[in-house]
Amino acid sequence: MLEKKIDKSGPFVIAHLSGELTASESEGVIEELHEHVAGKGAKLAVDLSDVALIDSSGLSALVSLVNHARLGEGAVVLVAPSSFVSGIFSVTRLDTWFDICANMNEAGKALTQR
Repeated sequence: MLEKKIDKSGPFVIAHLSGELTASESEGVIEELHEHVAGKGAKLAVDLSDVALIDSSGLSALVSLVNHARLGEGAVVLVAPSSFVSGIFSVTRLDTWFDICANMNEAGKALTQR
């Protein structure tokens, strides 16, 4: 099961995901995250440190989320992906396409510079 916690209290939205980012689990959660990047210049940090598993549907959902943000001149950074998720990003070469930060401090700096 994929769980999410949303924090809107700072200068950008933080979404902490935990569980499995798979076809059967991710659709509704990722659709909700699209709402947080719908405005022009919207900024979102997605904490993936507690995502144990990701499949092609989960990857596709993240790509779609980032594209949606970029179309609105916004930004999405992925934060602290688990070792499994990092490995998938590396194998698919998406680690060069996504903006990935090691921790939330790095994410904050990256998002405030945009």
